[in-house]
Amino acid sequence: PPSTLAPLSPEPMVAKRADLRRRSGEPGAGAVSCVEGDIGSSLVLQSTKPNGGVLHLVGTSHISGESAKRVQEAIATKKPRLVMVELCKRRKHILKTDSTRRDRPSGCRACQNLCQLSVRGHGGVALLGYLLGRYMQSVGECMQTEPGVDFRAAATEARRQKASLILGDRDFTVTVQRMWAAMSILERLYLCWHLFLGGFVIRWDRRRLPTSSDSLRWISKRFPCLKEPLLNERDAYMAHVLRYFVDQGNTVVAVVGSAHVSGIQKHWKEHVDVQKLLHVPSSGCKDYVIPGLLLGLLLGFVFYLLN
Repeated sequence: PPSTLAPLSPEPMVAKRADLRRRSGEPGAGAVSCVEGDIGSSLVLQSTKPNGGVLHLVGTSHISGESAKRVQEAIATKKPRLVMVELCKRRKHILKTDSTRRDRPSGCRACQNLCQLSVRGHGGVALLGYLLGRYMQSVGECMQTEPGVDFRAAATEARRQKASLILGDRDFTVTVQRMWAAMSILERLYLCWHLFLGGFVIRWDRRRLPTSSDSLRWISKRFPCLKEPLLNERDAYMAHVLRYFVDQGNTVVAVVGSAHVSGIQKHWKEHVDVQKLLHVPSSGCKDYVIPGLLLGLLLGFVFYLLN
């Protein structure tokens, strides 16, 4: 089941008014309005139940301050009962503010997840998850912000509106394990190498920084096998979670990456087999071999740079 946090305490914040009221189509038919922009899109979906609620879906960039403002505007205007963010329990630490994050060593949580997965025989999966996180952190550092600024804005505005916060994404480790199982050995090496370069070597130009949508499009083009576990399956999972709450008559504002908006709309009226989406493939001997090869390559590269 999705994780729901208790209503958060009020916190003062100035929020502008958002215009998300262009509507077309029949009530209960699914999509009511869609507004697209450079930093994301907004979509309104209605419940198929007679007394159901309404979903306001806000597509964002996770490293954009402008996206954070749009999130604040949507929540302040719609005053929802529930606010959903594209996070799971393992990533809820992203919601912490700058002051609370300074008290926590940045690498502790990542190292803990690495160790837990490695002990269970998923060393390669742990390495991939770490490199994905480091890649996004590197891009965020060039933007002088940390990934998840839109989620933190949603949590802050939810406090002000006394709305409950929902963690509606699939467990991060399940997603990474299903990504790892979908790739061949060469694809695993190639992807980890590029993530390592983007996270530790390349110095990003702020004028040409990749957005989360750009990164997903690049991965889908270079690794077509990853589009299903990384994008489509999570779209279906989040659509299932959101429909569950909307069908109960709630007004919900959902904050997700802009690449997920069309997918959630696609799966809105479909039956979703959640158990299938949560199935974790069994690990094999190559889950021990690949981390060793990658570690050797990375250490060799570092040694080359030092000499």
